[in-house]
Amino acid sequence: MGIIKLAIFDVAGTTAKDDGLVLKAFQLAISTVGISSDSPEMATMSAYVNATMGERKIDVFLHLFDGDRIKADLVHDAFISSYLNLITVGELEEFEGVSQFFADLHAENIGIALTTGFPREILDVIIDSLNWRSIIDVSVAASEVPHGRPAPDMVLKAIQIFNTDKASHLSPADVVVIGDTQSDMQSGIRSGARYVVGVTSGAHTKEELIAAGATSVIESATQLLTVVH
Repeated sequence: MGIIKLAIFDVAGTTAKDDGLVLKAFQLAISTVGISSDSPEMATMSAYVNATMGERKIDVFLHLFDGDRIKADLVHDAFISSYLNLITVGELEEFEGVSQFFADLHAENIGIALTTGFPREILDVIIDSLNWRSIIDVSVAASEVPHGRPAPDMVLKAIQIFNTDKASHLSPADVVVIGDTQSDMQSGIRSGARYVVGVTSGAHTKEELIAAGATSVIESATQLLTVVH
């Protein structure tokens, strides 16, 4: 493992179990503007949400509401509240072995970064509720970069922060990006990461991840060291 110095993980569906929480929070949020849960419009919107998992949530809402910023912001705020409430009632867990795997990576002198399509308000709650604060090196929320996935901004910002914090000089060639969505793969490819690894524990299938550019596909993020060299 002399090449990879930083592993950049997605959160929901990759390192933390989703169990439908994102879609549930989206549907609750969309219902606040009068779209009923059993309507064809909700079904169409839900299909788009599933297809764009991993992308910045405000961008998804802007698309769904034809660029109406006021409505998109309103529903985005409702999404944050709904998701945080779902976490509060205990519907969030890490995938088995993830915390130990993070420790194993550190033992190999590999840094750990988290990136997510969630805003910072949600990311911080996830990190703290899973007790990851002390075992990750960097976290970047989609709200903190100019462009969400599939743009490479979050990956590049994670590298920048890691270099500043650790006084290192990593480039994308030193990095592996890991995620469960096509937008994760596209973001990793566009960043120039040496490896872009898909996991089938979340939103998209092996075939979809490969089509989006994955260099390897595994069933669990904890299998990462079997496909990078």
